[in-house]
Amino acid sequence: MRRFFFDPSCRNGKRVVFSQEESRHIRIVLRLKEGAEVELFDGSGAVYLGKILRLDRYVSAEITDIVEEEHRSCGGLYLYQAILKKEKMDTLVQKCTELGVASLLPLQSSRCQGRLTADAAARKLARWQRIGLSACKQCRRAVPMTISTPASFAEGVAGISERDFDAKLLFWETEKSRRLCDIKGLSAAEQIAVLIGPEGGLSEEEVDMAGQHGWVPVGLGQNILRAETATLAVVSIVQHITGFL
Repeated sequence: MRRFFFDPSCRNGKRVVFSQEESRHIRIVLRLKEGAEVELFDGSGAVYLGKILRLDRYVSAEITDIVEEEHRSCGGLYLYQAILKKEKMDTLVQKCTELGVASLLPLQSSRCQGRLTADAAARKLARWQRIGLSACKQCRRAVPMTISTPASFAEGVAGISERDFDAKLLFWETEKSRRLCDIKGLSAAEQIAVLIGPEGGLSEEEVDMAGQHGWVPVGLGQNILRAETATLAVVSIVQHITGFL
């Protein structure tokens, strides 16, 4: 059964109205008919059964039953990711949604390609949120991954001091003395932050800056990994250690 997202503000009792983009997908791409049974979710963790009411420009549906109400459909993994090239970052958003990352904060580090203006950052954020929402429907995740507005590296690593994490791990290919298996108590951790650099990695100055805010450098093994490979490997391993995967 197809699953569709609706904004909670577009619900009136049992009737919901979809966005223009979601409506177009229902009417033109999938060619669903009035009365078709669908699954609905609003990002809060609840999943509903429903049926299509009207195929207007803004399609409407009626909620007929609640399937589940789960407010913790993701792990406690928070990703601080230096921004990668367009296609790689898009893929990362999709895969991290599937792997249950709770939150993504894109960072502009010194080796990221180009500097984002406020308008460019807003456009990228909107794109990533669309990709994340699409991935949610595909993997049947009820609570989307939170994606924040891109921040500078300094803002990102300093802002973490205000959060109560059980572990703050900075993965760096140059680190040779500490591996992930050396981190004690990780399997019992509920809130974990991981930080990973862009193509070209993080600079020593950035690693030192992060260390001043409690980030612990961790190696990435013997081989040099592509940035996107490093992120997906780290996310998968940490999610396995903590029991999410």
